[in-house]
Amino acid sequence: MEDASGAGPTPGTHNNFSGGKAQNVYQAGQIFFGASGDTPAPFAAPDSLPPRPGRFYGRRDAVAGLLARLTPGQREEPARVLALTGEGGIGKSTLMAFAAHEAKALFPGGVVAECAGAHSGRDPLSTEQLLRGYLFQFGIPTDQFAPHLSGLQAQFSRTMRGAAGPVLVLLDDAVAEDDLTPLVPPDGRHRLLVTLRTAPASAAVTVLRLDTLAPEHSLELLAAASAAPVPRAELAEIAELCGHLPLALDVVAGRLRDVSDSAGRVLTSLRPPGQRLAELGLVRRAFTASYRTLGPKDARLLRHLGLHPGTGIDAGSAAALADVPEANADRALRRLVQAHLLHPAGPEGHVRFHDLLRLYARELADGEPESARTGALDRLLDHYARCAAEAEDAWFVQERATLTAAVAEAAERGLDRRVEPLARPLGACLARRGLAVDALAVLRSGVLAAQRRGDHEQEAELLRAMRQQYRAVGRPAEAEACAEAGHLAWVRAGVQPAAFHDDLGEQAADREDFAGAVHHLEKAQARWSRHEGRRAAASLSALGEALEQLGDADAAALSYWLAGRTAVDAGDRTVQAYVWLRLARRADDPHDRLRLIEGGLDAARKAGDVRATIEALAAQAGALIENDRPVDAEPLLKEALDLAYEHHLVLLRDRLLTQELSRLTQAGDLPAAARLRAKLARAEPPAPPAVPAPPVRHPPHHIRPILLRLFALPLCAAVWATGCLAWALACGGPGAVGLGLAQWGLAAATGWAARRVWLRGRGGRVGELAAVATHRCHAALGVALLPVGVRVGMPAAGAGSVALLALHSAAQWWPVIRTYRLRRSRRKSA
Repeated sequence: MEDASGAGPTPGTHNNFSGGKAQNVYQAGQIFFGASGDTPAPFAAPDSLPPRPGRFYGRRDAVAGLLARLTPGQREEPARVLALTGEGGIGKSTLMAFAAHEAKALFPGGVVAECAGAHSGRDPLSTEQLLRGYLFQFGIPTDQFAPHLSGLQAQFSRTMRGAAGPVLVLLDDAVAEDDLTPLVPPDGRHRLLVTLRTAPASAAVTVLRLDTLAPEHSLELLAAASAAPVPRAELAEIAELCGHLPLALDVVAGRLRDVSDSAGRVLTSLRPPGQRLAELGLVRRAFTASYRTLGPKDARLLRHLGLHPGTGIDAGSAAALADVPEANADRALRRLVQAHLLHPAGPEGHVRFHDLLRLYARELADGEPESARTGALDRLLDHYARCAAEAEDAWFVQERATLTAAVAEAAERGLDRRVEPLARPLGACLARRGLAVDALAVLRSGVLAAQRRGDHEQEAELLRAMRQQYRAVGRPAEAEACAEAGHLAWVRAGVQPAAFHDDLGEQAADREDFAGAVHHLEKAQARWSRHEGRRAAASLSALGEALEQLGDADAAALSYWLAGRTAVDAGDRTVQAYVWLRLARRADDPHDRLRLIEGGLDAARKAGDVRATIEALAAQAGALIENDRPVDAEPLLKEALDLAYEHHLVLLRDRLLTQELSRLTQAGDLPAAARLRAKLARAEPPAPPAVPAPPVRHPPHHIRPILLRLFALPLCAAVWATGCLAWALACGGPGAVGLGLAQWGLAAATGWAARRVWLRGRGGRVGELAAVATHRCHAALGVALLPVGVRVGMPAAGAGSVALLALHSAAQWWPVIRTYRLRRSRRKSA
């Protein structure tokens, strides 16, 4: 039948008949004649299984779980839809094919399969096209397909209901946004198995998320593919560099099958992070296909996340990188997790990249303009600095890896002003936790940043913190190098705040110059501000220890008491712990001593300070041993030794082993004591752990500017005065000679005072006062010589000396002004 336009038959202008002759004509798209009911004529069971994977490694639990869920149900039950999800290259299609072959016997009604091609690079198949493909596999001619989606859905449902047995419907690489409802079988006998990269939100879909292969399965895959035997360590490294991603492992396995290639060449090509994805081209294409399905905002966030230096990402850091509100960033992160471009990583919404996806995101980030990358990282570091200013130790411990990487990234990119607000508190937290090597790495970045900025005060303070950590891990040479460089940095800073004298006091105590330590620590106490309670408490505690070493018990007790009170006010439990332990050392009554030690141990545990905890445990064990209670001391020493071994605190460990030997002897366990004594005798001196080198500049880098600033102009003034004196002796009278001598003496006194003020030793009180007075007032004394010069007829001689000494004063004040400006800049940033 032709329509009015003269065109040939169309679905809307003719009828298709099947099954017999019609007595009446009904206007409809399709009419089926047959037995009563809506069941169509039976058909042959389709067999559209995808090819069986040649090799299948691992996934045993996943296969077992999937087969259990694929088991057909009863007709009256609701249909079951299963979705395999995961990032590109995770092996979803391979698992689906393998499981379908394993489950084929469960589905006598047949297997139909289609690939939607959501990430194929072409336009994905629509739901209508998928339904037509399934119907065609059932043997239905194309000219009998319904013309629209609802008709195709009804036709598919009728076909499935008429199947002789359960049917397995496979859909590979589905489009995440498409509704799966039209494809869901009409009864519980059948199963729909889908693979897609974005987890469907429907509660009716059972989602099975695939993870990377277990390391042993990755090794099995690579070993089976290798044309020649490969050492297990090399295979393990290859698998690790591939992130145990099946697609990446398949790419590498192809190279290992090639007899002309080798595992060594594979490793050489995979080790550079910037070249890894170039070697794994199929993996990059899979990631690119996922990236192209993202919306513009999510794609932009993913690019910025490539700049994140750590492994753990939260909504706050993501918002800072992308410069968007935190709520928007949180929603975008959830969408990226659903798309399997990010993985959940612990509580509070933290997420992480797969290792290869991180490299891909970094490639995307490298495509951004340099100004955009620098601005994003600057915002991220500012975010972490604001968090660090208010955070407790728990936050630093949780974010340790990320913050350490952020500090290193900032130092590498030259964002030096962002390094210190993170390096100082993070280094302090890591030191309290006994992670001295990690603390040294962070502090080193801080020192290098301070050196580049010319912030010598900050450099000196961070070098002091590094010196303390070098001493903690048994590195005296590195500690001494930091002490020397730190003092030179203080001299270049031109200021002598409380921290300067506190530093000198600590160094004097290290040299067992306890009188010098008391001298400097007392000067520090007069300079601490009310905002520096924690540091003042630590300084008071150190002062008490120095006074105790000098035998001044009453002054030491008072200093300890003040330190404890200041620490309580400042909330510094570490100082509280040490104060309790030092007071316990002075206690005569054993019960009082144990009570004080228990207080110190409690404070150390609450502070999370590993070193203080070990020392408190050792002190409590020692007190129990003294009281003939070696059995009670055993668990304390065991806990202390475990902490010392865990955190590589070799000096404390040796002390604890000696204490354990004493405990065993007292307990009467002579065989164990003999074994431990023999072990200690055989043991070589403990090797301190590998640590980063101290960031100490060559001494001339500091010494030359210091010599020029302190002595160049006084030397010029002395030379000038010597010339004036020679002229006076030759041509002038006694007044001129006296003026020359006065000028020469003032120049010499100025140079002496400049040296004396910055001495690390204690020196005499009178000499110190004279040096400070001369250092501060030499220009005024020079001005006083001007009228003398005029009177004796040598005004130019007096003016020359005054000018040189005035320049010398300016040279002393310039670093002071610069240091105060940098200090104000740091406070403003904080």
